[in-house]
Amino acid sequence: MGKRIKLSNGRRLVDDVIHMANKIPLAGMSATLDVTDIAKLRRMVRPKISWNVLFMKAYAQVAVKRPSLRQCYVSVPWGYLYQHDYSVCMMTIGRQWHGEERLLFARFNDPANETLLDLQAHYDVYRKDPVDSIKQFRHQITFAKTPSLVRKFAWWSLFNLWPQKRASHMGTFGMSFSGNKGAFGERHLGPNTTTIGIDPFPRKGQSRFLITFDHRVLDGNPVTELITETQKMLNRPIRRELAAMAGVDPVTFEKLDSQSNDTSSSDTLKLRSA
Repeated sequence: MGKRIKLSNGRRLVDDVIHMANKIPLAGMSATLDVTDIAKLRRMVRPKISWNVLFMKAYAQVAVKRPSLRQCYVSVPWGYLYQHDYSVCMMTIGRQWHGEERLLFARFNDPANETLLDLQAHYDVYRKDPVDSIKQFRHQITFAKTPSLVRKFAWWSLFNLWPQKRASHMGTFGMSFSGNKGAFGERHLGPNTTTIGIDPFPRKGQSRFLITFDHRVLDGNPVTELITETQKMLNRPIRRELAAMAGVDPVTFEKLDSQSNDTSSSDTLKLRSA
């Protein structure tokens, strides 16, 4: 005979996220991006900048020029799009809490206008500080303790009555790992218009980039374009910021820049649909 096991606090929060994601017509696309020069510069910088931080800022900079990445679909009283003024990244982070390995969601406000050093400092707080010392994590844990009907009404309200509050509670885009130890996902389940995933350990200068998107807001062709633009942001402004942090002189940087040869052009991307 088996036994019934009550959902833990962490599983209740994930259950809510998946429940809302399943109401969205999600599609997925992935590509292999060339990050060779970024990897070289990253090894020269101290403190080391996480790949999560690098991709997050690059994607947020794309969203500055692409308002659709700051939009969300609202169905009440009728279908329309709500557009936020700036991007908010909600990053999934695995933490131990009271003996449970669980997922928590770290918020980064307007990452496009933060320095890599500041973003890395915030990321380190979310990864290393005690869970109970982080206000946002405490709120998520408390929310997961409330009755299911209360939580479902709160989620429904964010989606349909107060879209202006969605960015602060859910972000304008989500972020997670796309795989680990050679295993790769094909799609992320999340309540955001877009959720991006990266390979945390790029190999031989190649990184897998996965994006899951709400098909009511975005179509396939714009998604391929924004993947290309993310590559450009990595290989240009992000690389320049890394070079400055590494103290690379202009001549050396120009050599690195010429080696790129616009690797962000569409024919360098190996796209896959999911």
